[in-house]
Amino acid sequence: MAKDVKKAEYSSPEGSHKWEYLCALFCAISTACVGSVQGWNSPSLVEFGAPDSRISLSVDDASTLSAAPSVGHALSPIFSVLTVDRIGRRNSLLLSMVPMTVSWGLILIAEHVTVLIAARALAGFASGLILYSIPMYKGEILSTNLRGPLSTVGGITYNFGNVFMFAVAPYLGVRITAGVCMAVAICLLISFWVIPESPYFLVMVNKVDQAEAALEKLRGKPDVSDELEMIKTTVREKGKTLAKVKKNSSEEKTSSEVNPNKWSDAFVRLFTVRGNVKAFSIVIIFNLMQLFSGLGKFVTYGHIMFGDMRSPITPGISTTMFVVLQSICGVVGLGTVTRYGRRQLVIISGVLSGICLCIIASYFYLLEHMKIDVTGFSVIPFCTVYIFVVVQTVGLGVVQGVIVTEIFATDIKALAICIISVFGSTMSIFTIKYYLVVVKSWGLGHSIPFFFFMISIWLGTALLSRLLPETKGKTLLEIQRTLND
Repeated sequence: MAKDVKKAEYSSPEGSHKWEYLCALFCAISTACVGSVQGWNSPSLVEFGAPDSRISLSVDDASTLSAAPSVGHALSPIFSVLTVDRIGRRNSLLLSMVPMTVSWGLILIAEHVTVLIAARALAGFASGLILYSIPMYKGEILSTNLRGPLSTVGGITYNFGNVFMFAVAPYLGVRITAGVCMAVAICLLISFWVIPESPYFLVMVNKVDQAEAALEKLRGKPDVSDELEMIKTTVREKGKTLAKVKKNSSEEKTSSEVNPNKWSDAFVRLFTVRGNVKAFSIVIIFNLMQLFSGLGKFVTYGHIMFGDMRSPITPGISTTMFVVLQSICGVVGLGTVTRYGRRQLVIISGVLSGICLCIIASYFYLLEHMKIDVTGFSVIPFCTVYIFVVVQTVGLGVVQGVIVTEIFATDIKALAICIISVFGSTMSIFTIKYYLVVVKSWGLGHSIPFFFFMISIWLGTALLSRLLPETKGKTLLEIQRTLND
């Protein structure tokens, strides 16, 4: 037991999950902040477009303002990779709240579009820091039985942040909304100050006593020696792997010799160790499936897509229903990821999502290219969209959030998530921009992208059915051993 922790602090030797739930709650609220950043654009542009708006925006200003968060988000992983393994996972989350607070403060006082653009870029940067650090932190502090369900909460609260902006922000106005969000960011800044650091990180930097104290606090019990040994073994095994990879090494490296600041070594381990390569490939496939699933396009271009579909409900209401349903499905996903295996959910969700995309694509093809009047059947693709959001979110969406926290080894996690975050942000800009180019400028309509989305989902599902190990109920060490088999 850590020297500075007294047994009297804990109610029973069995322990308590109080601090784990508290840490997960703070992480969930910070993810809601990211969702509010993403959802801010649409209702705010409506307010700025009003004749009596305090800031007048041209079309060019509006497009630049919309793109600013993506630019900041793409740059943030490069900064994050320099912090998470130097100052810690918890401190990186604390640091992320500084630009988040400043960004909402700038929006609160802004009188010129340049200030708004700077604020939105900062918000995107802060969002990137949060999304980069949270999977690492939660994956390393949560107990095995809590890691699955609590890892999915972030996806739920992200959607709630989006819903808040769509449903509430238009009535509050830009300034009051910014004030509310800034207050939440300040509260999180204080909250992240008091939660414990990741025991894995503390062992990595050879602070074993502090790691034991953090683990005792998280588990709420005085005896964590078995789990501490497991953490030390996990880090030590990665040190041995490094020794094998570096042929010129004269002796095996122990955990104290694994220097997380040597990114060249981490890069070598990421792309030469079998388990690391497999984990990286799995998460890349998940990312590509998310980018080319069409789910995000309904949030970004929902008004256009539902309008062109000639849906029986107005595009505005249809898009809001879509976001709300996505949030509800995230809650449902808490139960499915706990009850069923990860691989099982991926396969079922992937197959059903592809079928839904096929129906939507076929409808658009008949409408746009065959010139057949199918508007009398528009209720079919309309309902299929909502079936799609259910099967996609409850399955692939939930599992992806869990897998990112579980599958990467501690010593390469920071670099791997950095590369994947930059890749995902860059590809996101590309897919969002060129969807409308393909549909409108090139005149190919919605059917071609949706047929492509269908193929992407089915191909990704086939690959994951072969590559993805079952991680339900396994410790991080057991997952790493499975990947390396």
